[in-house]
Amino acid sequence: MDFSNTSDVLAAIAIVVSLVSAAYQWYLDTRMNKINLEADYFKTLYSEHLLYKLPKARACMRFSNGKLTDIDRILDELNAIRQDSLYFMFADNDFYTDIKIELRALEDYLVEEGERVLSQEEQEKVWEIIQIKLETIYKVFNCKYTGQS
Repeated sequence: MDFSNTSDVLAAIAIVVSLVSAAYQWYLDTRMNKINLEADYFKTLYSEHLLYKLPKARACMRFSNGKLTDIDRILDELNAIRQDSLYFMFADNDFYTDIKIELRALEDYLVEEGERVLSQEEQEKVWEIIQIKLETIYKVFNCKYTGQS
């Protein structure tokens, strides 16, 4: 190809730009399809847990005679979420590991605190920590759902 003519140079540049643009659009489409597929999985796997079951299980917990009680329902729910996350052990192990760590951290904390007799001040601190741990769990899910992880 002789590039001595200006129109030949412009045509070659146009071809290169078209190819780069098509490749970039394919990359964006592929990435968006993956995000949409994972969003469908999320709706199927987690919407019931995150919107209804986990908040209701959290609401059942209480302190009685200084001890955190009625934690079995939330522990069962955290375990159910972890079991429903097994798909991601193969599809996105980093996400699976992150969520597994956060779920277990809350489970362990609830069990440990459920064995102690706490003052009113300590009880308030426990509620704050539980709230923070739940927010962290929801943040991990939200980041994955929106494609930020």
